[in-house]
Amino acid sequence: MTTLSRRSLLGGSMALAAAGTLARPYIANAAATTAEVWWAQGFVPEEDEAFKQIVADYQKASGNTIDYSIIPFAPERQKICLF
Repeated sequence: MTTLSRRSLLGGSMALAAAGTLARPYIANAAATTAEVWWAQGFVPEEDEAFKQIVADYQKASGNTIDYSIIPFAPERQKICLF
């Protein structure tokens, strides 16, 4: 059984912090810039328009793109269950 000392705890913490700092740029560059979203069609047209506006605002603010499909509930459920 290993004994936990103050020195080993500080050394492990420093190594973990250094690894996180060095890996951060690589993780940020690996982020996806396109997402696919399946959205259930709303009961009133205003719901769909609000969703489209939210997507447009997000794309403008982040620079990422969202490939979305607004699908009626039953076909969307079938599409989800296929995966």
